[in-house]
Amino acid sequence: MPKFKIKKFFNSFRNKVLILSAIAITAAALLITKFFLKNEADNLNSGDSSVTQPENPEVKKSDPETFEKTLDKGIDSVLFNFGIKKEWIKTLYESTGGKTASNSPLKSPKWFAKELLIPKEISTIEINLDITNYIKTAGLSSTVNEDILSKAILINIYNPDSASSNPLLVKVSVKHSGKISRDAGVFAIILDNISSYNDEEIEKYLLNKNEFSFVFPRSLDKVNLQTKLLQNKKEVLINLTVGAKDNYDSDFNMSYDEKTVKEKVKSFSSDYPSISTVILTKPDAEVTNGKMDLISEELNNFNIRVINDSALLKLLTEAEVESKDKINKIVNSLKSKAKLSKTAITVLDIEPDEFEKFYNEILILKKLGHKFYSISEFLSEQEKRQTLEKIKEEKVKQELEEKKKQLKKSEIKQNQKKKIKQTKK
Repeated sequence: MPKFKIKKFFNSFRNKVLILSAIAITAAALLITKFFLKNEADNLNSGDSSVTQPENPEVKKSDPETFEKTLDKGIDSVLFNFGIKKEWIKTLYESTGGKTASNSPLKSPKWFAKELLIPKEISTIEINLDITNYIKTAGLSSTVNEDILSKAILINIYNPDSASSNPLLVKVSVKHSGKISRDAGVFAIILDNISSYNDEEIEKYLLNKNEFSFVFPRSLDKVNLQTKLLQNKKEVLINLTVGAKDNYDSDFNMSYDEKTVKEKVKSFSSDYPSISTVILTKPDAEVTNGKMDLISEELNNFNIRVINDSALLKLLTEAEVESKDKINKIVNSLKSKAKLSKTAITVLDIEPDEFEKFYNEILILKKLGHKFYSISEFLSEQEKRQTLEKIKEEKVKQELEEKKKQLKKSEIKQNQKKKIKQTKK
C-alpha cells in the first residue's frame, strides 16, 4: 500500500513540477550563499581599499613549526600597528614548555597563549577585528568571549581543517590597564594651499575630513570655495600679517598707532564675522613683540583667538618641501616631534596629487594613538591640560607647605621636650 501511494505521488505531473522547483530553489540558494559568503570574506580581509594598511607577515599553512612562528610574529605585528609596546605582550609557549596556572583560561591551546595589556583608549573590538582578519588569510577561524563589565576578551584561534582532537591552536587574552599609555602626540594640522584644489578635489578630499583646519582664502575669485567651507562648517582661520613701516601689502604694519590698530581690527571683525581664530605672522624682522602684543590684545577683545607664527611647528626644511619623499618626511617628523613635545600646531601645503597618500598616513598614525584635532578642539584641549597642570602644581605646593608645617611642629615639640629635661636636671 505505501509503495502504491509513493508511485502514485511521483506519477502526478503537478507533484513532479513541485519537486523539480524545490530542487532548483535549493541549488540557487546554495550558490547565492556561497557567492555572498565569499564576497563577505574578501571584504573582511581587504578592509577599506582606499586606506593603505601596514604590512603584516604573510601567514600560510606550511610545516607546523614554521606556521606557528609566523603566526606568533604576525599577531604581534597586528598589535604593534596599534602602538602597543612589546613589554605589554606576554607570550606563553605551551608547546615548548611554557607554563600556565592550572586554573588559567589560557591553559589548553596546542601552540601558544598570549596575555596582552592595552591602554583604555583602545577598543578590544578593534583588536579582535584586526586579529580575526589576519588569521583568516591563513584559513584559520576564531571565537571570542567578552567580559561585559571589564570589556576584556579572550580570542580562541582554531584550525577548522584539523582532524586532531584539539583543533585549538592559540589563545589571546586582552585586558585594559589604566597604568600604561602609548607614545603618541596631539596635533593640529592647518592646510594652507586649498585654493589650488579644484571643485571635484575639494569635494573628494577636504569637505568630508574632520582632522584638519584650513587657511581661509580671501581672494574675491574664491567665493565658491569660501561658501563651501562655511556651509560645511569647516574649521577656518585667516593669516594676518604684520609688516615693517614700508610694507603696505601687510594687514598691519609698524607705523600703526593704537587707534589705527583698533580701527583695523574692528573692520576685520565686521568683514569676517565667522572667523574666531587667526594666525599672526611677522614677515619682517623690524616688527617688535610690543606691536604684536598690541594687535593680539585688540583681536582678543573681539573674541578672536591669536596664534603667533612663532608657536607654529616647522616640520620640513625648504629642500624637503620640494622632495619627492615629502609625505614620508612629514610623517617621520610628526613621529619624532610627538616624542619630544607631545603637542604641536603646524601649517602644511599638501598638493591635490599628494593628499590621498598623506591622508592614508594620517589614518595609520591615528591607529598608533596620535590625535589630530581641528584648531578649536586643539586649543580647548590645551587649555584643559594647562588647567590640570596648574591644579597639580597647586596641590604639590600645598603638600610641601603642609610638610613644612609638620616639620616645624615636630621641631617645636622636640625643643619643648629638651627644655623640660633640662629643667628637671
